[in-house]
Order: sequence, then C-alpha cells, then structure tokens
Amino acid sequence: MKRAVYSLALGMLLQVVCGVPVVHIPSVSAEVRRIQRHPDFAVPERLRARVDFWKDIFTRYGENEMVVHHRDFPQIRFTVLDFRKVAAELTPIQLEKLKKDRSNDEISRLKAIFKRLGTGAEPASEEEEQIYEKMRRLPGGVTKFREVVEGDLIRTQTGIKEKFALALQRSGRYLPIMERIFKDYGLPIELTRLPFIESSFDYEAYSSVGAAGIWQFMRKTGMLYMTVNSLVDERRDPIEATRAAARYLEQAYNQLGTWPLAITSYNHGVYGVAKKVRQWGTSNLAEIIEDPSQRAFGFASTNFYPEFLAALEVHDNYRSYFPDLELWPALSITQYRVPQSTQIQVLARRLGVPLDELRAVNYAISDRVWSGRMSLPRGYVLKIPDRYETKVASLHMPDSPAAGSAPPASSVYGGITYRVRKGDTLLSIAKKYKTTVADLLESNSMENRALIPGESLKVRAFEQRQVERSEQSSVTVRKRDAERTYRVAKGDNLWSIARKLGISVQDLKRKNNLSGNQIREGQSLRVPKS
Repeated sequence: MKRAVYSLALGMLLQVVCGVPVVHIPSVSAEVRRIQRHPDFAVPERLRARVDFWKDIFTRYGENEMVVHHRDFPQIRFTVLDFRKVAAELTPIQLEKLKKDRSNDEISRLKAIFKRLGTGAEPASEEEEQIYEKMRRLPGGVTKFREVVEGDLIRTQTGIKEKFALALQRSGRYLPIMERIFKDYGLPIELTRLPFIESSFDYEAYSSVGAAGIWQFMRKTGMLYMTVNSLVDERRDPIEATRAAARYLEQAYNQLGTWPLAITSYNHGVYGVAKKVRQWGTSNLAEIIEDPSQRAFGFASTNFYPEFLAALEVHDNYRSYFPDLELWPALSITQYRVPQSTQIQVLARRLGVPLDELRAVNYAISDRVWSGRMSLPRGYVLKIPDRYETKVASLHMPDSPAAGSAPPASSVYGGITYRVRKGDTLLSIAKKYKTTVADLLESNSMENRALIPGESLKVRAFEQRQVERSEQSSVTVRKRDAERTYRVAKGDNLWSIARKLGISVQDLKRKNNLSGNQIREGQSLRVPKS
C-alpha cells in the first residue's frame, strides 16, 4: 500500500490465529475459476477508453515497446516507439540508453508540434491533423496545446505484457485461498485481483519505499493489522496479508461508500479520497477522474482504479490474451502452531519437512531465522505443504496440547479437519469442540454410525455456526404487513447486507432513510423488495 492510512484501524486488535496445532487448507483446482462480474465493477462508459489503454499495456505491448501519450488522459496516444528488433543486438545498458535517448527526442519533437498548434496555427501535416483530432475532446481551444508543453504532459509508458503473463501464472498459487478469505469476510472476490497492479503477484516483492508483499503494505500500516518485527513480517505472508487487506478494504468501503473510491484509497488514502469527494461534490469516481478542467489526483492514484478494472478484465479472459498460458498449481497447505521457541532447522527435522520446502511457503520468516541466528517465536503459525499433513498431525512436541484436549476450530477456513482416533465417538468429538452430533452429521453428510480410526471429519467452528444461525434468523417477515426486516450482526456493513439480501446498497439506504454508511450491531433495517 503506497500511502499508509495510519488512523484507519487504530482501534483494531491484530488478528490472533487460533491455537491449533494443525489446520488443513484444502486444495482447489489449479484453474482459477471464472466468475460472473459483480455489477459494482462494471466499467463506466467514461472510463472505457482509459481502461482499454491499460489493457493494451498489460497484453499488447511488451518490455521493448513504449507508448507515448498524454499524461492526464493516457487514452490520448501519440505514437509507439518499437525497440524489439534492436533489443537482441544490444547489451542491457546500451538498450536502456537508446530507449532514454529516443523517448527524450520523441517528446521534444512532439512538444514542438504542440507549441506550434498552441499559437493557433492550422495543422500542417497528417500527423498534426491526427494530434488535433485526438485533442478535440478536451476543452480550452488552443490553450490546451500550450498546457501540454508548459505542464510537461507528454509521457511514455513501457508495456508489461511479459510481466503480466508471469503475474497471471503466479496468481494460480494463492488466488483460490485469497478468494475464500474474502468470501468469509463477505467481500467481493474481485478485490483479490488488486495484487496484479500492486506487486504482479510477486511473493517476495519489496519496493524501494518499503512496501512489502503481494499487497504492498507499508510497515506502519501493516503493524495495525499484522505482526511486523525483526523475526516475522506478515506483510510478506500472502495469507495473513490477504486477511489484512480484507479488513482494510472493508473499513475503507464503510467510510467512503463505494468500491471504486475504496480501491482508490488503497493508493491515495481514505482521507485523501474523502477530501476529493467533498471538493468535487460527487462520489462518482469516473466523473472525478475524467474531469477535463483539473486533476484530482496524481498519475498513479488517477489510474489506480482503471488499472484494476483492466487487470480484472484480462484475468477473467486471460486465455484470449495468452492462449498458451498455464497457471501455477493451486497451493494446498497445512498450518502448524509452533509450541515453543525453536530454531527452524530443528523444527524442520522434527516435522520431517525439507527446509527449502518450508521456506517456499513461509515468506514472512526473516533471514535471521532461516540462517539459524534466531529462533522462530512460540505461537507462530507455520505453513507446511499438505502432503506432510498426516505426519504433522501425529506429531506430539513438548508443550503441545494434550491428546485429549481439542484445539479450537479455525473460523477463517470454515473449521478443521479432525482425524478420528481409537475410542472416539461422535458424541465425544462433539463435546470436545462444543458442537452437536447433529451438526457433525450434517457437516459430513453422514449417518449416525460407529467411527473408523483414521477417517477425517469436518468440524465447524462455534463462531461459524453462530454466524450461520444469525444469518438464518436475522431476516424475518412481519405477518401484519409482510415487510422484511434485517437485524445487523457483528461485522456487517451495508454492502455485505445488500449482497446477502439480493438488493442494492442504494435501495437499502433509501428504504431506511440513511444518508451515510454507518450502521450499528443490533440495528433493525427495513428490507425493500428485490
């Protein structure tokens, strides 16, 4: 996250992972599932040309092509510099120098044209005619040509076709898990595509300004949501950082009221975006961005949401742009809570997992720990490839829970997988996890019968069952006037309620005379007809 919004979540406690020795995160198909686009992320007509510009940068132009365009309105393209033929003949240093020299020369040449047109002169060539036509959509007469020169508004953008293809490949590894996390938070899974424009799904990304991980959290912002210290930096853990991003975006949406604004805040900050909304007198981001009279944001923030929409379209149809592309296989892991401070090398031997395989799925652990200079802290939740699940599950390390005690089920992944031991019964397992035999039967689609040692049972978390019961009972029908009502539960926001009920946020606000987006737990909302 390029600009930290430190005060956004000061009141929140860092999430504490449940104290489970083993939690299985099941595998999902390696093919990222095609989804039906949520209407909140339809491309506004006013943004279509800008979004198409970024789609071309992602899929049409490669690392040796540069698009010369208008800085404020990149959809106004002037020319393309093509270095593909000479790239193989030059060293990297020579190629970079050539690109710099050619782009500077081209910008100077175009400025001369704009300077001449800025005097009121008629276009004198076919190229000048084309430039004149492309600038026609902007107001200002001849002054708009002078502003291009005076404001240094001619810019070059290098294509990233190769980089985006690699990002798509890498996304296959964690995206199914990320989608599940966002679903559990009641948020649209389209938001999980933000790392395409933040980090290109580089699992070891670390920017020059200190942003880390696929979600690019700055250190101070990350500390509001995750563990960030000299031993563990969860900004670099794709799973923990995704939980943090979900909480950030949920809060941003609650404050700003629309997803385009909330997403823009990821780059510009919640309060910065809110200030622009007040100045422009509208929450319609397309109107703010495409205002021809003045710029609301800098280049990065202006194009952040259009880039997101472009990435969303490319991802959903990646076979059309990259026909031969194969995504990396989806990751399936087991999690293990470290019972005591231990050197990672010792822990790897006890778990029977090669150190390089542990390192490949535990990006948050610092080099000080991997080198053996420091120990992994007690309570850290280690990610382990799921093929070691059986061995890890049977491991009894010092300070681990007693065999008869039951670890609490994780509410993030819908519970735990419990391996039946000799002497277990449905009743004894239900008592351990504070659930019921009926719930176990329902969760596992099974009949009431004797259990077989070694078989696996799904056990839902108590919190999850409470949420499900709340959802089932929160929507009621008044028999007198047949009007539905909804009682606000903990963690609800207007968007998640509207999605659950199959209505729009605007209709829900209108029905309840709400001017803002603030609601409180226990509040009763009237539900309009779908």
